[in-house]
Amino acid sequence: MNSSQQFEHRANTQIITLNEVTHGFAEPELLRLQLSPREMKKPFDIGSFAYFIRGENENVWDDRGTPVVIESFVESRRELVVRLLESLVGLSDSSVRARLRIIEYFIVWLNAQGYREVFASALQAQEAYQSYTAHLNHLIAHQAWKPRSAQNYQRNASICIELLYPEDGHLILAGAVRIIADLGSEAASGAHVEVYRDVCLAIAQQCSAFVLNSQPYPFVVSIRDYEVVGFPSNHGWVGPFKDSPLSYNAGERRIATVEEWQAASKKKSRRRLYKSDGVRELIAVKANLDAANKDERCWHRLQVAGLAAKAYASLFVMITGATPTEIDQFSYADALEVEKSPIKKELSAVKFRAGGKATLYNIGRDTGLPLLKEYLKLREWILNGATHERLFFTMPATGERLSTNHEFSYLKTTFMMSGFFKSISGIFLDPNVRILSPRKMRKHKSLGMHTAGVSPSTVAANLNHSEAVNLSTYSEATPEQQAAEFGHFWQAMHYAAQVVRERSQKSVKSEIATAAGHCDEFSQPIPVRDFGAVAIAPNCRSQYGCLYCEHYICHSDEEDLHKIVSLQYVINAVRRAAPDQAHAESLYKELSIRIEFILEALGECSDTTKQLVQAVKAKVFEYGELTPFWENRMNRYEKMGVVF
Repeated sequence: MNSSQQFEHRANTQIITLNEVTHGFAEPELLRLQLSPREMKKPFDIGSFAYFIRGENENVWDDRGTPVVIESFVESRRELVVRLLESLVGLSDSSVRARLRIIEYFIVWLNAQGYREVFASALQAQEAYQSYTAHLNHLIAHQAWKPRSAQNYQRNASICIELLYPEDGHLILAGAVRIIADLGSEAASGAHVEVYRDVCLAIAQQCSAFVLNSQPYPFVVSIRDYEVVGFPSNHGWVGPFKDSPLSYNAGERRIATVEEWQAASKKKSRRRLYKSDGVRELIAVKANLDAANKDERCWHRLQVAGLAAKAYASLFVMITGATPTEIDQFSYADALEVEKSPIKKELSAVKFRAGGKATLYNIGRDTGLPLLKEYLKLREWILNGATHERLFFTMPATGERLSTNHEFSYLKTTFMMSGFFKSISGIFLDPNVRILSPRKMRKHKSLGMHTAGVSPSTVAANLNHSEAVNLSTYSEATPEQQAAEFGHFWQAMHYAAQVVRERSQKSVKSEIATAAGHCDEFSQPIPVRDFGAVAIAPNCRSQYGCLYCEHYICHSDEEDLHKIVSLQYVINAVRRAAPDQAHAESLYKELSIRIEFILEALGECSDTTKQLVQAVKAKVFEYGELTPFWENRMNRYEKMGVVF
């Protein structure tokens, strides 16, 4: 910047709202966008994007907009401001704020690198996009940013380019490789999800009953095989994961005696504590407990009610699989209708990231409806005559000192769940259980439905996203499922090596030909050892169980290879065509894996055998030439109406 150039605030800026973004504006460089006060207190100075030299306010409370050098105005950027404003239609205030902040970073970077006319020249736009992508990759390489963050920033830069170059945008963007991030967080452990669900349910129902029925302190929350005892104190929760404060005897559900206080003090403190200290502390604790038992709406009871409300909200995240933004929108009127109606069982929201698409989430009349009815009673107690349009909301701050904030504000589910998890971890919940984000809960719901055999299209519709998104992001197996899959993998590998190495050395005189290979003890099936329960019990009248039998043999000749590959062709066809896919997968997936490993093991015997395996596979899978037995079996299936 030249010494003669000075930053100044534009005196005639115009403040608009999201409802006005599609209006025509003669000077878009003067516009400032006012979002909800919950998102931004001051209007966002989107018009300043049109200036090549932008500054910063010295005082964060300065609401005059971004200071700029007036002479640095770039007329070609006017169109950027207009197109950006139009692209915000249908987005929530929080999404608008996030997008504009990210695009502002892009604008600041462009200005710093000297890209003045980037929005008027396709050539310069591509050069800038390539450099910006290199900048983001540099941040990833130096571990300053995570790939997911860089991907988001690159995507928003591409939005700008596509808005200004609707016809050539794809060509400009082709000049840089798209940043690929990991597809979301790893799936949560099934065991962790179950214990988290049980903890939330116990807190929701038992803490709710405590405040609604004005039960006395201390009170107990029973979770599985352990208990957490509550006293009216900031540190009054005592359980297996948290030691009892000196003043309480949680085991006997009472205040400690002076002797117990002294004994506990000696164990925990190095400094000398006098008996008189204990007497004074215990008198104060007793007075506090008595006061809490007399006051049905004391500060601690309000905290307990708030904890129960958060637990209910967490349960509804798990039940519905809704995103945090959608949970925030669930209305009280909707909930009342669900409670009273014998038909309606969905809570509605708007998915802003999907262009304002209306979404419905089924709470289930057997599972969710009873919980909703319980929560509505707690909600009424919390509001105590006040009203709120949302189903869930944020309570006023509570504490031993009177809070000055008495407003019930709008909920932000993401922050609520993070704070709720921190408040229960190490107290109600085993600290070894990792935090479960709303995304992980959505993923767990998706996996549960997939495991139950629900079609991908139905799962995607239930979670209100596309089938492609569901399969790419929400279908990763849990750690337990992955462990089981690897178990099948190694079992099949070990079994294949055993069959090929040992069976091939036996005499063929006593062997009997079967549809899947050969057998050295026909009519005497014995399940394979060391594999525990098998998916298909060996039965000499059914050829599917041959590979689960100790007497099964597969030779490395064309005859046996043709048999086993034909079997593989048939079971894969059955897996694809079965109406009950979950059942078919449980029966035939491991069998298919076993066959594949036997074929690989045989192929490793020699180059000749490997070529033979490939030739037989081509014969079966490319030309459909099965053995007579399996050809007849396929014909029978087709006559029964099974379409392959």
